[in-house]
Amino acid sequence: MQRIAKGAVPHAPESLWLASVARRYNLPTEAARAILHGMRSDLRPAAGLSEDDLMRYCFRVAGAVGVLICPLLGLRDHRYLPHAAALGIGMQLTNIARDVAEDWGRSRCYLPLKWTGGLRPSHEPPDPDKVKHGVDRALRVADGFYAAGEQGIVALDRGSRLAVRAASRIYHAIGTRIRKEDCQVLNQRVRVPFAQKVRILVPLLLTAGRSGSKELRSESAKQSLARSKYLLIEHGVLP
Repeated sequence: MQRIAKGAVPHAPESLWLASVARRYNLPTEAARAILHGMRSDLRPAAGLSEDDLMRYCFRVAGAVGVLICPLLGLRDHRYLPHAAALGIGMQLTNIARDVAEDWGRSRCYLPLKWTGGLRPSHEPPDPDKVKHGVDRALRVADGFYAAGEQGIVALDRGSRLAVRAASRIYHAIGTRIRKEDCQVLNQRVRVPFAQKVRILVPLLLTAGRSGSKELRSESAKQSLARSKYLLIEHGVLP
């Protein structure tokens, strides 16, 4: 990645491909470096996280992915990169809330200690009440990131907006279903049924030509956007 960022010719075939794409679309290579950090962190068990640890992890494994592909989706204004990071973070928080049981079986718990009363992976099943509290908090935090992310979709190419907005709404719907099930994620893996996906997609198709609002209305969305911007600066994507 360092060779690509410096404009040097890499050696591995996959790196040659990445270098060509990075040059063609002016990809933010610092975002790619953040993704690599996230991949390395997944090589070891996750436990004892703080909220800041979780936000940093979500940025590295998901927010940075959104930032990296922005040029492919037609984003030209870098002021909207925090919106892209926010959407990825929101989606990753949904993943974490949904997959507590699966992660637990792999000696991982991404829910911060403060959200769960000190929940750490062990050979015993997790405390359902602590999981419920942590999952509910994760989904409430995710709401702000989804709101911040959706407000930036207007900056993408018209042809990209529908796909990104659909992905956002469907992922957000996973969290809504989890909450309807009282955040009981230990004995089931929540999915959005096909019929509900259709109910989400049809209104988007009917309004595909509209760009939407750029204004952030909720305080949680503003805070989420500020946090996303901070993470972009921390990882060198933004000055």
